[in-house]
Amino acid sequence: MLKRKLGLLVAAAVMVGMFTSCLNVNVNKEGENSNGNGNGSGIDYTDYDSNFALIVKNNTSKKMVVFKGEPENGQILGGVEGGSTKHFKKNASIFTSSTDYIAYVVTEEDYKEYYESNPKALATSPYTTFYAVFNDNTVNEAVYEISNSLQGKYKLILNNGSKYNVELRNKSPDYGEVLAFSLANTYETQYKMDEGEYMIFPVFRKYDRVSKEIISTYPTYSAGELAGEAKSYEFSLDSKTTERQFNAKTWAEGINFTPSAAYIKIQNNADQGMQFFLSAGSTPMITSAGGKRINDGTSLTFSITMEKLTNNKYEDSKVVAGYRLATNRIDNIYLNGSSDASVTYKAGYLYTYTVTGDPEKGYKVVPLTNEDGTLKEQEVDWSAL
Repeated sequence: MLKRKLGLLVAAAVMVGMFTSCLNVNVNKEGENSNGNGNGSGIDYTDYDSNFALIVKNNTSKKMVVFKGEPENGQILGGVEGGSTKHFKKNASIFTSSTDYIAYVVTEEDYKEYYESNPKALATSPYTTFYAVFNDNTVNEAVYEISNSLQGKYKLILNNGSKYNVELRNKSPDYGEVLAFSLANTYETQYKMDEGEYMIFPVFRKYDRVSKEIISTYPTYSAGELAGEAKSYEFSLDSKTTERQFNAKTWAEGINFTPSAAYIKIQNNADQGMQFFLSAGSTPMITSAGGKRINDGTSLTFSITMEKLTNNKYEDSKVVAGYRLATNRIDNIYLNGSSDASVTYKAGYLYTYTVTGDPEKGYKVVPLTNEDGTLKEQEVDWSAL
């Protein structure tokens, strides 16, 4: 990848909630968009809660404009009011297939000032950016949050000479708020920061096209009292220390994207949509894009996380039973024949099941198997990620 040098001055950052809209805007002479809902800015602020590709929660008081990719490419998804949550329209000309992407977020004020005259300025100085995923086979119900806590006068500079995208998360590598994000081979990305104490964890992220999931890994200490634990860096920003600079390439040395999950692909050839459950009475499984209903004629892939060990590593396999599909009226369509039929799933492998039938004939689930009848395992090529 060509190395880029960007002077990004952003207010950082975005946090994925539970755990992945759009509208081409036509501006008229009055500055409204084509549906008249642009508040005079030419940006669509409508909440499309029935046909959406992205959900963004804006925790600031400012109006924000969201782009898919760099603003100069013109893929405007729309705007989100301050203090509100917005479902961005699923625009088929922008979201053509399942993919990962970088969302650029700019204030409405900056959009008005720079978009027509100098859109590249928005790419080099957005309010924030975040890493998202779109899955065209499901409802994308993941929520991405724009933080209100990072609008200060201090600065964090992130250089990323590695081949992976990187996030800096505060206080936890798994659940911490994302303070900063940088693409692979991108330099001098600058983030506005509040005064305060920070403990950041570098987390490297890649999109797996087999599972259509974003996977993560992070560097660990090799020895000492914290051997096997995720690396962290503590610092403060104040009047004495107004900026801090990090180089992600040093963190990336020696890391590998090792599997922490198995993947189950459900191909739904039945007559209606279904949901996937791990056991009786459990809540439905959700993909990283937020999908949970497998519509008829489509497929979804779900990650099955391995048991976590004490040193932040994972078991390499998992024995399970009771995995099932269900509609709202018909329950217990078991993947492996019955509620007590156990099966072993290995980390880093994909397992495929196809469901057919209807309520009158009944539903049947057929696993993809080898000639000897054992489950067929499709290995994910982690080295290529």
